Amino acid sequence: MAIRKLVIDVLIPHEPGEIAYAESLSGLNGVEAVTVHVLEIDEKTKSVEITIEGGDLFFEDIRKTIEELGGAVHSVDQVSAGSRILYSKAVEQE
Repeated sequence: MAIRKLVIDVLIPHEPGEIAYAESLSGLNGVEAVTVHVLEIDEKTKSVEITIEGGDLFFEDIRKTIEELGGAVHSVDQVSAGSRILYSKAVEQE
């Protein structure tokens, strides 16, 4: 089954910033949309939530791209797979 949506908790450095992450991730095969939401800013890093949607996402490509930019995946907080995306009551629907 195809992965359609991922929500990932990521620690990134200040440079490159969240725009570079969004641009790089949006260029991957299968990715249709990327949102990078800054949750917390520290002296040297930012905690961000990255939401990625597409027809067939490849987590290893996404993880590799994040790491190449200097980020670290802390956790995968949501995964949707199948022919459509389901929303849970615990997650705000957009």
